Amino acid sequence: MSQRLFDPHVHLFDLSRGDYHWLRRKGAPFWPQKQAITRNFKQQDLHLKEPLQHCGAVHIEAGFDNAEPARELQWLAATGFTGAAISHAAIDLAPAAFAEALAKLKHPLLRGIRDITEGADGARLLNPHCIDNAALLAEQGLIFEAQFTLADNQLCKRLIDLATAVPTINIVINHCGLVSVDGWSLWQDNLALLRRCDNILIKCSGWEMLYPHKSVQWQQQVIRCCINALGAERVMLASNFPLCLMQQSYHQVWQGYADMVLPQKHKLMHDNAWQLYHQP
Repeated sequence: MSQRLFDPHVHLFDLSRGDYHWLRRKGAPFWPQKQAITRNFKQQDLHLKEPLQHCGAVHIEAGFDNAEPARELQWLAATGFTGAAISHAAIDLAPAAFAEALAKLKHPLLRGIRDITEGADGARLLNPHCIDNAALLAEQGLIFEAQFTLADNQLCKRLIDLATAVPTINIVINHCGLVSVDGWSLWQDNLALLRRCDNILIKCSGWEMLYPHKSVQWQQQVIRCCINALGAERVMLASNFPLCLMQQSYHQVWQGYADMVLPQKHKLMHDNAWQLYHQP
């Protein structure tokens, strides 16, 4: 019996066209395996073997051109990409500037924006403009993809404030909220606080960055914790392709998920992401 999947977190590259400063050897992050992904990737590189069946993917902005992020959408469409796309806009811009940024991103592939607020950049998520900008995203039917550590109490509370102030927006936390062994207890406590916000979802991916020793037990523990806290309807499994290649093949990522003992796996691997990102 085939297992359908919809991958809500992939990155496609064209090093001859985009900037990708983070991919350059001299730039951060300083991953020793970064050379494994310093090349071009296209949708056709998402290889799976039976019984896994690929039903679509979401391209997440990859630093193609942060000054003119619409260029990435245009390039993506020119490659024949058939999925959905999350672009980039700074969530703390003044509302008029944010509205202008969204206007420039109008595109059939667009489903939302991501703004990475890790580390010191987390202060930007506290900016009062964020609520107005989240409201504009909701008005346009766009998703906000948030990337920061859930072990940060202040930022977790801020995300709850955003979700509560704008109940019509869908907020997606990237890469398990950057869970770590060191911050495990705080991460669990803050994850539990998100239970009351039905419009906050979480994507489980990025294991090669979060825990590079490839512990399937650790992955399963994190995923089960997300399900227990938020319910299976608000959890999505994803690959983070091609970064996953620093640890294992694309097929191995998804076969690993398929082999895990998890409840309602069809929702985790396909249904939730399909319903959130797919537009017929």
